[in-house]
Amino acid sequence: MANELINTVISRIGAMQKEQGLTLPADYSVANALNAAWLMLTDDTRGQSLQSRTSPTSQSQALLNMAIQGLSPAKNQGYFIAYGQQLSFQRSYFGSITVLKRLPEIKDVWAEVVHQGDEFSIGGDQGHMVIKTFNPSFENQDKPIVGAFAVIVKEDGSKDYTVMTKKEIDVSWSHAKTKKVQNEFPQEMAQRTVLNRAAKMYINTSVDNDMLVKAVSDTTHDEYDDDAPRKDVTDSATAKQSSVDKLINTATKRVKQQKQAAPAKEVTPDDGSTDSNTDEADAAASQGSLFDTEPAAPAGEDAGTGDEEEAMETDQG
Repeated sequence: MANELINTVISRIGAMQKEQGLTLPADYSVANALNAAWLMLTDDTRGQSLQSRTSPTSQSQALLNMAIQGLSPAKNQGYFIAYGQQLSFQRSYFGSITVLKRLPEIKDVWAEVVHQGDEFSIGGDQGHMVIKTFNPSFENQDKPIVGAFAVIVKEDGSKDYTVMTKKEIDVSWSHAKTKKVQNEFPQEMAQRTVLNRAAKMYINTSVDNDMLVKAVSDTTHDEYDDDAPRKDVTDSATAKQSSVDKLINTATKRVKQQKQAAPAKEVTPDDGSTDSNTDEADAAASQGSLFDTEPAAPAGEDAGTGDEEEAMETDQG
């Protein structure tokens, strides 16, 4: 495809190989990957194309990051996301696996999600964290996610483990520019999150290729909003619970005040006894008036652009 932008990126890759020692995988075709990417960027079957609504500079950088990592969107190894007029390339779960498995010392790599009810335990071996037990259950697949872990197996047989709790995953997601994909594909995104952490930590300490390290870092960094403060999801949940407790306390005080202000009513049945359930009924009615309202929609919900959802749908295929 005779495209000026694609030709420019190919020329820059060639210059990096010649002048800066950039090495690409032997089985990787830069031209094929870039042309496949360009077809995706110019696709307007679902509306305005990514190419028409993002800047040429950001397109060039996104394509360059993809090529330096030796990835191709045609193999579901990554996808393009538009944030306003800025185009970003993001590695998929398969893309992170591909980058890691190309390293000569890596034999295998994968990530798993731990659901509520699964048997899971960690331990230590000579100062290193290890997974001692992981027994997932089919019955737990639809239960809440409680964590995720990644395993990197080296050629010498040793293993490196990266473990994240659900709180750590949520904190990472709370800093993302959009949360639509995380909400719709939580299991796949949890695997991707923990694998990206393992990939970043491993590549930063194991790869002597500054251009690859930068491309890996930029690909992960671009999907996060550094201007937004990180949220502690546990503190948020605690704050919500505290608000509920305050409402309950307020309702209880109101009931006591009503009982003190007005004389208690006696309901005299045929046997002449007093109905002792009157106060409880009044309290229930009083609290019901406080809580019988529709809950508000969660604040700060990011609608996103829809690009992430489409990319993930492709990734699932």
